[in-house]
Amino acid sequence: MTKLSAAQAAFFAQEGPVIAAFARQFSLDPEIVYLMAGQKGSQPDSVRKRYQEGLDQIARDPYHVHLEPPETTRARIAQGYGASVDEIAISRNTTDALSQILMGIEWQRGDEILVSPMEHPAGLSTVLRMSARFGVKIVQWGVPVHRAATADEVVEAVRKRVRPGVTRAIFFSSPLWPNGQRLPERRIAALAQEAGAITVADGAHYGGMIEPRLDETGIDFWAISGHKWQCGPGGTGILYIRNRQHPANPTPLPRFHIIRSSARDIPFDGSRPADFDIGAAMTRYGFPESADWRALGDVCALWDEVGRARIQAWTHNLADYLRSRIADTFGDDALLQPSVDARLKSAIVCFNPFPEVRQRCNADVNIEFRERLLREYGFRISGGGVGPDGFTRAPDPEAAAFPVGLVPNRDPETLAPKPFGYALRVNACVWNTVSQMDRFVDASRDLVRKMLQQ
Repeated sequence: MTKLSAAQAAFFAQEGPVIAAFARQFSLDPEIVYLMAGQKGSQPDSVRKRYQEGLDQIARDPYHVHLEPPETTRARIAQGYGASVDEIAISRNTTDALSQILMGIEWQRGDEILVSPMEHPAGLSTVLRMSARFGVKIVQWGVPVHRAATADEVVEAVRKRVRPGVTRAIFFSSPLWPNGQRLPERRIAALAQEAGAITVADGAHYGGMIEPRLDETGIDFWAISGHKWQCGPGGTGILYIRNRQHPANPTPLPRFHIIRSSARDIPFDGSRPADFDIGAAMTRYGFPESADWRALGDVCALWDEVGRARIQAWTHNLADYLRSRIADTFGDDALLQPSVDARLKSAIVCFNPFPEVRQRCNADVNIEFRERLLREYGFRISGGGVGPDGFTRAPDPEAAAFPVGLVPNRDPETLAPKPFGYALRVNACVWNTVSQMDRFVDASRDLVRKMLQQ
């Protein structure tokens, strides 16, 4: 059995008491080991209590639009996310933010958008609608996903598909949803800047898991979830709009059209005058769920208090330990993500424990595994790939090459369809422990044995 290295043991011993105290704030079912912050997080008790008080206050007196001035909430978010307050808007969720971003870019017919094939269906759908509306060509790139893949390989795979002057935007998730692979955001942003392209990042699994320094990434637009790893209320999100030239991105600001705002004292031509608070303009829409917004600010402030670097270190070290246990138990091929280059790792562990390819590619087998893992052993995980609602759909003859449940990648060299195994995803969350990782692997091994004996 894999043991903790001396460095890991020292880390968990040192950080364990602090994280354990924080973990007591999460009122999760003690009968279930919850490994799915990437689906939806659990609100900490201190945040949830004040959130309930806000809901009660609104119920008693619904007149007031805001329980906390939006600029105050935005400033609390900006502080922990490494951005200026004018670059932060409050959205409803990641999909809402992506819709505003992709529909607000000033596209020209014939532009190209470069997208990985491993995006979430919500992002893919938005790209498809934008493409149909503005006449933008969708170009895909294949993601190096093998165990020893490096950040250099990923950047080169993107570089091969960029056409300066034609590629208008590069859109990607980090970490990627299907297999949890982080991408080298700043290097992709630098590549885009060289080509005169805009960068749009889906950070649904970025905020709350990774210590964010949004200005330092060089990315033009980020769409971030408030209710996943950040553990805020459902229906909250963070939208980042680069609003000045930064050392990591000294290029001029792209023209951008605000498509949802009640503000009328703003430009309507996509321009951004000096000192324009675009975050404030994009946060003004109707009557917001003000208790939700304040709770989002509260949970961001709590993450800052505990320490975002500390939270990232805990979840990533847990994930690394789990990867080593999985590889030791089921073999290196059981991991469906890079596991050598630290720049491509996140706290999402993607694996498949079955020994044969036919089993790893059988959606029914893997759905049964997840259901029984919860019912018989008390572990809740997620799984599956994009399937037929991805980019390549019937009547395109390539659609059949992307079976339901498999991760729909393409070959980085040829762009030929190259889907790989049914993804089983384990989120190493801030409330999880080393012993839970050990128990999870033991339960998975036992369940695989049972299923193979059927």
